[in-house]
Amino acid sequence: MKFIENIINNMDKESKEIFIYFYYEQRKIKEISKILNISESKVKTRLHRVRKKIKKELEKGGYRYE
Repeated sequence: MKFIENIINNMDKESKEIFIYFYYEQRKIKEISKILNISESKVKTRLHRVRKKIKKELEKGGYRYE
């Protein structure tokens, strides 16, 4: 879990907020877009990129995700 927290803490502010709202606070994409005043598609894109980055970093760290 600390490994993922380190990855999240090194993200840009907006990506970090989106990730936290979605996964920790379990908010819907529509709700996140209203809070941050950005489009729903931008929220979806950021979530996709964040998941991809976390997966890549986990694999570099020796973790396997399937």
